[in-house]
Amino acid sequence: MGLTTRLLLMCMLLGTGWAGQRALWRHLDAAGPMAVVRLTRPLAELPVELGGWRVTDRPLADAKALEGDEDLQRTYRHVGRRQAIQVGIVYSAAGLDRGHHPEVCMSVAGQPEDPSARRPLPLPGYRAPVQQYRFGHPGTYQLVYYWYYTMPPPRQDLDPLQRTYQRLQHHPASVTVQVFAPELSADDGDYARQFVGLLDAALQKHLPATAERGSRRVPVTVIAGP
Repeated sequence: MGLTTRLLLMCMLLGTGWAGQRALWRHLDAAGPMAVVRLTRPLAELPVELGGWRVTDRPLADAKALEGDEDLQRTYRHVGRRQAIQVGIVYSAAGLDRGHHPEVCMSVAGQPEDPSARRPLPLPGYRAPVQQYRFGHPGTYQLVYYWYYTMPPPRQDLDPLQRTYQRLQHHPASVTVQVFAPELSADDGDYARQFVGLLDAALQKHLPATAERGSRRVPVTVIAGP
């Protein structure tokens, strides 16, 4: 085989590969961006009274998003006890809320975790549980409950390759929930878990049918200051 023939074959192979790659990218791009799924109700419409718990302050975060597309920060206090619980909920249409996690945030705040208190908290409605943590030091312990809801769009007419590519390129909308409950007495944990169940049940009424609950941590890099 002469040099000219070999060069011609090489050009043909390169051209075929280039054309195939272009066809593949066109096929993947045809999937388009992932559709944004919205909450069925604003976070600000969450009840201000949940069982024996009532909101004691309603800061501007109820009306104006601070981090995501909606950001709710409230303090609930039990009417028959001196126990107060702080709630933080963030909805992001682009899934940016998932970057927040108590293992990272509490570590940055200098609050070590007590791993003996870590446990899943199963709740009705979805298979995946809420995750319980404990941070701080004896006498100043704080229970933290973490979970989220991802909200993928309804199933589109895509093949498996397009669906995988779309999920790699775009994050579904999601809601992250964190509940902070000081553990000052032996029964504070029981009341806190009851509150988490009430809050989650109320929040489910704001979610679309595609919502999926989870509590896995996404990889987050903590960069120490100088």
